[in-house]
Amino acid sequence: MLVEGWKIEESFRNTFAMGFKVTAHLHSEKSEYQQIDVVDTEAVGRLLLLDGKTMVSNKDEFVYHEVVSHIPYMVSRQCKNVLIIGGGDGGVVREFVKHKDIARIDLVEIDERVIEVSKKYFPDCTSGLADPRVRVLCQDGFAFIKKAKSEYDIIVIDSTDPVDFATALFTDAFYADVYNALTPEGIMLNQTENPFLDEWGVKDIYNNMRKIFPIVKSFTAPMLVYPGVFWTWGFSSKKYGPTDLNPERLAAMSKIERDLKWYNTEWHKSAFSLSNFHKKTIGQE
Repeated sequence: MLVEGWKIEESFRNTFAMGFKVTAHLHSEKSEYQQIDVVDTEAVGRLLLLDGKTMVSNKDEFVYHEVVSHIPYMVSRQCKNVLIIGGGDGGVVREFVKHKDIARIDLVEIDERVIEVSKKYFPDCTSGLADPRVRVLCQDGFAFIKKAKSEYDIIVIDSTDPVDFATALFTDAFYADVYNALTPEGIMLNQTENPFLDEWGVKDIYNNMRKIFPIVKSFTAPMLVYPGVFWTWGFSSKKYGPTDLNPERLAAMSKIERDLKWYNTEWHKSAFSLSNFHKKTIGQE
């Protein structure tokens, strides 16, 4: 909610809140699926809100987008086809197009208006959408994934919190469809919320992934605009562990990571060393 020049987001059953001082309200509309707003803030620059929840800011978007793309890419042995479900802001696509050996990147975003609003207000994020390898498909990701069989080397679930139409993206049934859509060495990457403010059942999310994938690990990175700043992601794989980096990609990645703001392979290898608290919260032995 916007209160006296501040964007205040309540979470953890309305017992916790974070706020950003707003200098301008740039955009507001009700799409077919959700309320879309863009505000200018003093602390984090432009901020994209979906149904009042913070999604993307100029200040920290690079963290999310770099880790969910370069981590699975650097583990994969072959990466020809990539699928991104959600992520209409385009930031994940922007990172994947930096890898020239990828042949196709499909972006499946249910709400076309998120893409169009992001093009106007977050042009750096959407810069990769013009790449000829990218297909933008404005469809329901839950329905789309059911039709794909052994097609994608990497699938990234760039979803909102597990509420409303996004709830289905956190179920074991959905993860089973993702598993079937992946090639025999395929990898899934998805955001898994804040374990300190466990509003959505983080352990349940990981249990659902473990029902389907033989390898399920977690890692963390800071997200300034997300509740509690401490954020987690899940790495689910059919064959390779999250620190089994592809040695054939190290030289090329060392050149790319010079221009990245967060990711490098040294950080990658350390990101999966978890605290006892983190392990217990996700049910990892």
